[in-house]
Amino acid sequence: MLYKTSLKGSLTGPLLLVAVVVVLLFHGTSSIQVLEFQKDGKATLETMGLYKGTLDRNWRMDSLTLCGRFMIFFLHKRGTFFQLWDKVDDLESQLKGELWLNRVRPVIAHRWQFQLLENKLRTFKWYHLCFTYDHLTNRYSTYMNGEFVYGLNYNVDRQVYGDYARVGQAGPLYESFSGALSQVNVWDSVVSAAVIADMAACKSDPQGNYISWEVGWDLYSITEYDVPLEHFCQQSTDTVYFGFPELPMDNAFYICEALGSHLPLTVTMEDIYFWFNLSARSWPDHLDVCGDDFWGAVIDIREEGTWVTHYDNAIVPTIAWKDGEPNGIFYENCVKIEPIGLADINCLTNVRCAICEFPDLQIFSFLGTCELELRNIHFIAYQERLGDLYFKGYGEYLIRQEGKEWLWINVVKNRTLARLDRNSPFNMPMGRRVWHLETTVCNQVKGARTLVLTPCQSDSYTCDDATCIPLENRCDFKYDCQDRSDEVDCELVGKPGDYKKELPPRLGDDKEAASLPVTIKINIESTTIYTTQMTMQLSYEIHMTWFDNRLTYRNLKTNDSLNKVPFSSMMSLWSPTVGFVNTEGHQHTTVDIESLLYLQRHHPPARRDNSAPGEVDLFPGEENPLTISRKYSTTFNCDFNLVLYPFDVQHCDMHLRMLSGSKNYLTFEDISSSAAYHGSELLLEYQIKQPKLLYDNSQEFSEMMVRVTLQRRSGYSILNIYTPSMILIVISYVSLFFRPHILEVRVMTTLTSLLVLATLFTQVSASLPKTSYFKMVDVWLLFCIVMSFLIIIFHTIIDNTLIDAIPGMTASSPPAPTKVLPLSVDSRPSSSDFRSYAHLGTTTKSLITASRYSLLAIFVIFNLIYWSYIFG
Repeated sequence: MLYKTSLKGSLTGPLLLVAVVVVLLFHGTSSIQVLEFQKDGKATLETMGLYKGTLDRNWRMDSLTLCGRFMIFFLHKRGTFFQLWDKVDDLESQLKGELWLNRVRPVIAHRWQFQLLENKLRTFKWYHLCFTYDHLTNRYSTYMNGEFVYGLNYNVDRQVYGDYARVGQAGPLYESFSGALSQVNVWDSVVSAAVIADMAACKSDPQGNYISWEVGWDLYSITEYDVPLEHFCQQSTDTVYFGFPELPMDNAFYICEALGSHLPLTVTMEDIYFWFNLSARSWPDHLDVCGDDFWGAVIDIREEGTWVTHYDNAIVPTIAWKDGEPNGIFYENCVKIEPIGLADINCLTNVRCAICEFPDLQIFSFLGTCELELRNIHFIAYQERLGDLYFKGYGEYLIRQEGKEWLWINVVKNRTLARLDRNSPFNMPMGRRVWHLETTVCNQVKGARTLVLTPCQSDSYTCDDATCIPLENRCDFKYDCQDRSDEVDCELVGKPGDYKKELPPRLGDDKEAASLPVTIKINIESTTIYTTQMTMQLSYEIHMTWFDNRLTYRNLKTNDSLNKVPFSSMMSLWSPTVGFVNTEGHQHTTVDIESLLYLQRHHPPARRDNSAPGEVDLFPGEENPLTISRKYSTTFNCDFNLVLYPFDVQHCDMHLRMLSGSKNYLTFEDISSSAAYHGSELLLEYQIKQPKLLYDNSQEFSEMMVRVTLQRRSGYSILNIYTPSMILIVISYVSLFFRPHILEVRVMTTLTSLLVLATLFTQVSASLPKTSYFKMVDVWLLFCIVMSFLIIIFHTIIDNTLIDAIPGMTASSPPAPTKVLPLSVDSRPSSSDFRSYAHLGTTTKSLITASRYSLLAIFVIFNLIYWSYIFG
């Protein structure tokens, strides 16, 4: 393993302040003491350094600064690198500095405050850490390697003091420190950020005025040595290179990708010179293997002449080809790096050296071991010589190769935990591999178990070959891994062993828990109303949503459509059954091949499955619901009230009843449930409005009604019933204005209207459901018929009065015969006499007038009452 090192750091803050601090505090020592604790990783209470200086209990600190430089060998549950203890008052946590893998914690006067780190700590690497607390502003600040990384406001409201200080130990075994310590100092004031930056950059070594590192420590089971101050900063910006000799193309591509890196991409001659100089410096004893040529990162396998990087298929526009290259057409599709340029070679028959570059030590995760602590999950890859590779854990574990066999070892207990299957691809542990256990892991005593050693971050998914893809791309119905392993084992639902499909879930474990609410969402797509049959046919989709606290879900996506549950799993899960009460045959919801069950991600994952060989986030069923949907076409019986027909507003219900359990167990949720109509608002007879929901929990089972409001479109009736009938009644009424002497014409006109009205009445009645009550259209037509009947009566009465008006004629005696004489021109009646009522009697005139006005009054009064009743 080679480190490419460059020193960084610049003088920050006012120069005068730095000069004063250096003069007053920096003692100018040529070397710094380093203490090593528990190098073998075995936790013990005997390893510690006790402060030699005198601690005055009366020296009370309100504000303070704790700084130290550390290197981790192993991590127990946590590592405490410093402790200040007041034994008189038995206050053991007056001041402590504690380390985890991904966080640190200052303990000030028994006040614990976690402070998260953006980057996880690495083993065998020097870090400079400072905690400050300002009692005037109640401000905590944390500095890592001279940079501010975390801050919070909290009032400690206590003074810090003590009579006992030590490094490397804090009492319990799991708090002891395994690693190297140096420059641990405590001040009773807040050290400025500029001074902290200089300390971290190895520009100064100021000593604390409360605890000073140079005062010294009484050492117990500790190794000590001295180093120059610059030693701590020599690896501040490390670039790490691993080399592997004589690898085929597939192995070379795999090993760098599986280690979280790539083969070198060389596009200029300067790049080529760098890599060969690096190889000569790093492995001078292996120039015969890696000093001549090695694999490059470009290929043209997919399209001849188009050279792309093998890991992401990005086109490489310029390549530093050797003279005459490339010349292998489709026979040579890979590249080797030579001292004078690049050359294309056969991908299958060549063996070359592979070099992998890392910007920093790579952190790996070993998944599927059921370990809960990050220190037992994370490993760092190291290489001590060409071709060598091993993985050092933060805790007690190590993965290394002995001979040709890879072992997972507990180095503290000197015990082999598992052996890599000998048939593993490339005989390397990176990726998803089968291991043979030699001790109990995840309650599995022995046998084969799949584990994953991965360089991927927590938000990525590890393919079988250890390459990484975004976790959201896992099981998204398309291949993203090159080996297509991301669409394997996509089961979303986990059930406990005692899960019973027949039992509905409950809210919590309490036997008296409230009933489970089921949310119903109905989307009506089309509606057909059959008025004569009093039915409503709906085509709709029903969605039922509920929570099941017995279930656990895996890797839910933010896009719910990607969380579809397979049919086989869907049929094994409980789902609510809802009956359609007002249907023929007591229909109900069904779960079949046409149903769709999907999961909804409402909350972030609760935890990660430490037993799964991969990145599996777990989502509890009590926080993330299931939704099942299916389309139906159902005919519902309606109870129409046709009294106001054709100006009526009807309501037809979808009457739903929960059949899977009584209301003590299951109810319809009344807040989020909804129903919506998405079809045309204008139907053949009705205008449909958006449905409303009504709930009823008064019976044994919870019930819900989706009420559909239907406003009848009365235009057809007005055009085909009211308008013709109105015209006919007007015609009948107009007959009252005919000459009184032409009875036959008046009667025939009225009778014809009456017959047409009777026919119209029969047709309208046949087109409507038969009811025991009158409908308003019936009232109207009957009124028109009665009006025609009254007009005929009036015509008859008027005709009888005409007989009384002729002189010498009575109703009982016929008129005497008269001799017909020819009329002279002068004696003939004029046209005005012919149409005049001059010869009518007073009674006839009065009767005609009375009939006209009385029938008109009846018509007007009826219409006022009729239409007021309808629209009032």
